[in-house]
Amino acid sequence: MLAEYKRKANIGVGIGLVLQIMGNILIGPKEAVGSAPLVGLIALMAGPVFFIWGCMSYSKGKGHHSAWGLLGLLSIIGLIVLALFRDKHKKDNV
Repeated sequence: MLAEYKRKANIGVGIGLVLQIMGNILIGPKEAVGSAPLVGLIALMAGPVFFIWGCMSYSKGKGHHSAWGLLGLLSIIGLIVLALFRDKHKKDNV
């Protein structure tokens, strides 16, 4: 995997997961009132964007078209599928 895309993939997937988890925590119960649910909603909306960007970088880093990164719409399942893709940049010295 190409190093520049590996870094982008790690950042995107990591931030995406953290934002989604944080958003779920901040929204909390429906009875909660205040600014935290609004911040949580923003985090929930931004999380998948970062996650999909990370998956697109992961796919491109492995030598596939970046559109395969849209598997990130399936969240962790999509990331697992991407992880199973063959790395076209890896040297076959086996």
